Amino acid sequence: MTGISRRDRLRFRISRLYQQARAHLPELGLSGLVTVAEALVVLQDELRQRVVDALLAVLPHPLLALPLALLVPALTGLGVHAARRERKPAPQPLFGHLPFPDRVEPLIGREDKLREVVDRARESGIVAVRGATGTGTSALAVHCAWELAAEARKQRYADVRGPDRQHPETPLSVAQRVLRTLDRPPGSIQEPEDAAPVVIEALTGTGRVLLLDNVSTWSQVAWLPPRVPGAHIVVAGEAAGDVPRHLQPVELGPLTSEAGQELLAAHIGDRRIDRDRQALRPLADACLGSPAEIVRIGRWLARNPNVPLRTLVDDLDRLPIDEKLSFVLRLSIEQLGPTAKQLFILLAGLPIAEVDHQAAAALAGLPSAREAIDELAERGLVEKVRMSRVRVTGAFRDTGAAATTQEAGAWRRLVEYFADQADAFAARLPDDDARTWFAAEDRVLLQVLAPEPPARRTSRALGRIADAVEAWFTLEQRHEDRLRAAALLARAARSLGDDHVQATAELRQSAILLTLGDPGEARRHFDQAAALRVRVESWPAELHLGHATILLATGDGFSAVESALIRYGQALAGGDLVGHSLRLINVAALLMRRAQLLGRDDAQRLYADARALLFEALDMAGRGGDAHAQAHAHELLAQAHWHLDRPFDADQHWGEAERMYGETADEIGRARCHVHQAIALLAEPDTRPGEAAELLAAAEPRLPPAGLTTALAYLHLARLHPRQAAAHRAAGLAALAPWDGIAEPQQVTEIRARLTALKH
Repeated sequence: MTGISRRDRLRFRISRLYQQARAHLPELGLSGLVTVAEALVVLQDELRQRVVDALLAVLPHPLLALPLALLVPALTGLGVHAARRERKPAPQPLFGHLPFPDRVEPLIGREDKLREVVDRARESGIVAVRGATGTGTSALAVHCAWELAAEARKQRYADVRGPDRQHPETPLSVAQRVLRTLDRPPGSIQEPEDAAPVVIEALTGTGRVLLLDNVSTWSQVAWLPPRVPGAHIVVAGEAAGDVPRHLQPVELGPLTSEAGQELLAAHIGDRRIDRDRQALRPLADACLGSPAEIVRIGRWLARNPNVPLRTLVDDLDRLPIDEKLSFVLRLSIEQLGPTAKQLFILLAGLPIAEVDHQAAAALAGLPSAREAIDELAERGLVEKVRMSRVRVTGAFRDTGAAATTQEAGAWRRLVEYFADQADAFAARLPDDDARTWFAAEDRVLLQVLAPEPPARRTSRALGRIADAVEAWFTLEQRHEDRLRAAALLARAARSLGDDHVQATAELRQSAILLTLGDPGEARRHFDQAAALRVRVESWPAELHLGHATILLATGDGFSAVESALIRYGQALAGGDLVGHSLRLINVAALLMRRAQLLGRDDAQRLYADARALLFEALDMAGRGGDAHAQAHAHELLAQAHWHLDRPFDADQHWGEAERMYGETADEIGRARCHVHQAIALLAEPDTRPGEAAELLAAAEPRLPPAGLTTALAYLHLARLHPRQAAAHRAAGLAALAPWDGIAEPQQVTEIRARLTALKH
């Protein structure tokens, strides 16, 4: 039923050529204007002479032409500026928050349920509306939210239905989306449960209502707090799985026969019902009480006024039950024009559940797809979701795969479109418009990277997309998403045989795994990247830096680290301030690591040398505009000053590092600073265990599950809290597990020994 004939395909191609030509009409008009301007240039000498003669004839004295020649251009410029200011359009609002949906009127057959949901929300603060797709859970939840908070400024809406058709969004992804909806940084949480106190803090006493729509499973929202004083939370969707204890959902079932008839009549109209009233009940009953199907049939009948209700009833009676609900949808497809039909087939075959209007146009190769999308939406074949986004109706999600294979160029056009968009917005980060675009599209971009096998001739475009999401996820400190994007790119590049892109992806995974405290896996990916470039001399600068970082994390082979850093410096461009800053930071880290193995006098000399290098690196990072490199330099400067017995300077640099990590939303960096500050407090003559314990408690949830700093935090937590020493000891040893079976620095060996020596 969803196929497109050769005739329709030809009509679509002719229509596409016509629309593309029409899109270039302004350029043709501009060419005409240029031609006219050229003619005016030819006549300019004659025009100039006539203007001068006219002015001299009017002025009483020729010298008065001089001030006039100065004033006229200035006054003309002011006039043009004022006119442009008047014509300047109002700035478009950002779409950081999804607009709260309007109420669907009329809400027929759900009045009692609405009152039950509102009363339960006011009583307990959180309420859930659960029902199968098409039963109207979203419509009822939206009505409830408007009852609880009628002011737009008190409404917050989060659509947690993701772009992946096969898998629902993870609880962590849902929690991150909710935090962004509440203007909180999503990178501040490691687990979904970490979001609950942030939600409480953001909503308490505000009178707001937070609506989480299209929830697929209860696990997505199980982390929500059971109550928020002075605010309300509404959850709506299918919500499969075990119900959380603090939620008692209001179940929505099918509409009654009477309510179904009333809803159908509201869309068809009284006159038409009066002509064929006997057919109303069987037609409504054929929809099995589904409000979505009743509305769809009502709208189809409204568009086809010459079709008697009894004819449609007879057609439905001849069908088996499993085909009744899709019958009207199939009739709608048959009535589509060629452009809308081709676009629908392409959308239905996408591995992505939803795209925006511009992406849909790129998919079809059209300047604009608005008319085709409007035609599809009018017939209920697509849903307009999340502002300008479009999603194929569930009944036809997988019907277009064969057509998409025939139109392989459509997917390549879409990948190129997303690559161009991602490039443009990544260059504008951290501006608000770029943030809001990535917030809406980051999951879609991951889906674009995911298809296996990837389309031919798309490796470079996929690389550009991965570069953009790397910049975005790094800004938000979403390291797991960074790792996922890099892994998807590596798989795609390997399949397409692009060694350059694969090397970039493998190296990126290596760097991320080092951040997450897993040097063993980082080394494996680094080796895979290095294997793609046989000669060391041909390595790019990033590969040398990654090599040095891995060597530093997996042992005390200082000569090898020094050699890698020298090669890194040689591979850098002379004007790369940030790159040379990173080189100096790593050299300073190498000196400080050496110092830890030496006597006091020799160590003090190396700490002083590291301090001088770090000040130079700080200056370069500042001139290069890299806030993260500046923060790292401040963090190491603090440690150098502390080892040099300059605690005041150390506190100053830790404070500055924490502030700059906060600006870049690097919660792991902030947590590291807290751990080192706590260790410094415990080492002072007048130890302050209370302050140290507070710093460690604040740092522990934000640290990665593995790594040296994480193990240090658990070591000192065990010393400060003897009753929980066994649990902290086990967690600390688990944080050092990535070094099992590989070379490890002496510092790791010492911390492992101290953890093992703790009393059980």
